[in-house]
Amino acid sequence: MLRHLTALALTLSLATTTFTAATADARSFAQAPAAQPADQAPREAPARISEAARARLRKVLKTRRAKNVAAFRAYASRGVYPHNFDTSGPLNVWIDQEGRMCAAATMIWKSGAKQLVRRTGRDDNFVKLGDVTSGPLLDWMLTSGLTQSEVAMIQEPFMGRMEPVEPVIGSDDWRLAEDARLRARYAEVLAALASAPDRSLDAAIDALAARPDLVAKLI
Repeated sequence: MLRHLTALALTLSLATTTFTAATADARSFAQAPAAQPADQAPREAPARISEAARARLRKVLKTRRAKNVAAFRAYASRGVYPHNFDTSGPLNVWIDQEGRMCAAATMIWKSGAKQLVRRTGRDDNFVKLGDVTSGPLLDWMLTSGLTQSEVAMIQEPFMGRMEPVEPVIGSDDWRLAEDARLRARYAEVLAALASAPDRSLDAAIDALAARPDLVAKLI
């Protein structure tokens, strides 16, 4: 009799252990998967606007793009560029010490946004337009008919003089060399702007569609 009771107790103990383990396994399988890291989270779909609104935006942005590219082309052809007196390496200079504006600043100035150009030169003279994420400069880019990457490409940084010495009369060869480099670079940028204007307009409209306030102002 004692042997039977002992065997029964052992059987019940094994059954309880098996049930507990199975329950724990079930709970572990029932847990939701861990959240994805932020850099792996699915991106939001682009903002959608009506086809009629998109057509009107395309018309406005196409006109603005043409005017802005023409202003940049005139700037590149004129050949009067600012210089980087501040560093020996590349630097985005909005307005240099001689009062010369960079290509992007000139383009924005020609569009009529002169106060924006002056304010930027005063408050953030070494701004990188490709890094701008808010504010009037971003608003201008979004409504320019150009993509932000295209405007950043137009804002070519300037190479400074390699040797940090006091200026010497007649020692402006570094400026002449930099001007020649910029002329060649601007020719490349103009070719890139002309290569796929329709695709660039589509990208500009997609970016602008995420800002209903700006869309309302344009159409």
